[in-house]
Amino acid sequence: MVGNSNGQTTRSRGRAYRQSLQDKTRKQLAQLARRQGIPGWHPMRKAELIDALADAAGRTNGSRHKAVGTKSPGPAHAGVNGVGGQRDDVLIAKPVSSRWLSARWNVSPEMLTRAESALGSDWHRAKMVLRLSRITDDNERPTSESRVRDTVVKLETGECCVEIDQPGLPYRLHLGFSIPGGEFFALSHSDSVSTPRGPRPEESRRPNTSTLPAGNSLRSTSSLEQEADGLPLVIHTDLVVYGRTAPETLIELEKDSVRVGRDGRFELRLPLENGRQFVPATATAGDRTSQRRVALAIERHLKLLDPEPTEEQA
Repeated sequence: MVGNSNGQTTRSRGRAYRQSLQDKTRKQLAQLARRQGIPGWHPMRKAELIDALADAAGRTNGSRHKAVGTKSPGPAHAGVNGVGGQRDDVLIAKPVSSRWLSARWNVSPEMLTRAESALGSDWHRAKMVLRLSRITDDNERPTSESRVRDTVVKLETGECCVEIDQPGLPYRLHLGFSIPGGEFFALSHSDSVSTPRGPRPEESRRPNTSTLPAGNSLRSTSSLEQEADGLPLVIHTDLVVYGRTAPETLIELEKDSVRVGRDGRFELRLPLENGRQFVPATATAGDRTSQRRVALAIERHLKLLDPEPTEEQA
């Protein structure tokens, strides 16, 4: 039973590795084959390079499982589990507003070890990125993807937000390592995802009413009132965003904005609603020569419990 389970896991990871190879160009595959010492790689076509690299990876995995009398060392890398209950190597992208996608991922230690082996001496120069690609689906032509941008991420966080440029169009996210020169080693990719074509009022900060307890209601954007008999109680919550940047910078947080003063400090206060919210923010230099974007992920759970008698009443 144990051997069969290991075999299934190895085949699953082998398919994931083969899929990552198919996403590469013939030139990138040739570079990998040269680094790994694949004999006769130079005249091979793309399909032949994929087969040769996949077979080499399979032989490496097989020799590791068949080793007898020695204790195999543990994985050199710690995996990442950002999506609970999902398989080892997966990337899930979901729309959170008309211009933002939420990405969460799992990466197995074996996949990271394979990436380090494939990148060779470039491993220490590689950056973990989320690559955003726009999908073009033309009835007269095959479906194609065009790269939009790379967003550098921290692998261990397991999640990130990515801004898109054209709401309503289909996109795909790729998680992988990028090195100078344009080479990209893909770990996983998401399904096609698109956002609503037009922005909706308060769409990125709409409260999740399913998290509110029965008998309570959201009286305003940030208050919760207990109407049961007994001591009246109203709870208000606000989100305060503050920081420091260059003077005259324009800070925009949803529909609110503030111009930074001479001391470089700024502060914005917004109502904080129940549930999980994604709040996009933008900082634009005073001379409009540069701009930075930020996606804030905030979660609030507020529940007023039923009134209870005190010891004196009892």
